[in-house]
Amino acid sequence: MFKKSMMQKNTRPATQAELDAYIAARPRPVRNTYEGMYPLHEDIELSDEQVQIVLDYLQEVNFHLPGAAAHEFLVVRWARYTGFQFLQEPLEAYAIGLRCTHPGMEDQHTFIRMSWGQLMGDPEAVRLPVNEPVLASDMMTLARYRDTRTGPSRTGVDAYGTASDDSVPGTDFDLKLLNGALDDVLEQHRAGKGREINSWWNPALNWGVALAGRYPRLKYFESKERLDEQTLAALHAFEARAAQAETALQELGLVSPVSVAESALKQAQKAEHGAYSRRHRIRNPQPLTEAKSRQDT
Repeated sequence: MFKKSMMQKNTRPATQAELDAYIAARPRPVRNTYEGMYPLHEDIELSDEQVQIVLDYLQEVNFHLPGAAAHEFLVVRWARYTGFQFLQEPLEAYAIGLRCTHPGMEDQHTFIRMSWGQLMGDPEAVRLPVNEPVLASDMMTLARYRDTRTGPSRTGVDAYGTASDDSVPGTDFDLKLLNGALDDVLEQHRAGKGREINSWWNPALNWGVALAGRYPRLKYFESKERLDEQTLAALHAFEARAAQAETALQELGLVSPVSVAESALKQAQKAEHGAYSRRHRIRNPQPLTEAKSRQDT
């Protein structure tokens, strides 16, 4: 019984009817609209006729994933209105989700842009420029570190490779992330964009996250002599690169690994000796509005 339920759970929809049933069993996504946002249209649930309009359009413009054909898609009936979400997106724009049915590519999902008029069947409707068949996984921060396009081939405990039996699991990936984050910082500096928020934010965020988690972990294991020679050499090579990039880090307002390592090791030492005190936490906090009303009474 358990095996049967697991097989059913892992089976991907193979027909439009199966996908419709799969989507229908799940709650519809909620559109968050805030003050000052006035969408021209709303999300819509596509009828059978509209699904066919999408399928016909896919073949008309030869929209396909590499290695598959335009007819090898299932259509997600819940079309998302995107016309008010992006600065350069036409107000008529919708995004229609697509699931590939080509053998071996069933885990690849993409979308196509169409206008409201097209979905309504208007032959004179505005036609939007055809977007590239990107995957959601392509947009993930860690996509470039994965060995397959849709995600890592190894997950869980198996995801951690070790250079030797004496090495700590996961250090190879720690170093990949640190060097990748440093590459992005250096590219931002070379481009001369400085702290221009639209281009600075991602490399700055990734650098901060990597230094806050991955780097202290490596320095801790280094202090305990738990890194093998290969990993230790790779760590020192990263630190040498970061030292050479000190000017770029300062100009971009980013922290240096040296100060992070010192602080992290001091904190770890306090924790190991029982001298580390946790911050006080306020339990069951009350909303400020309620607290103010009680004071007034």
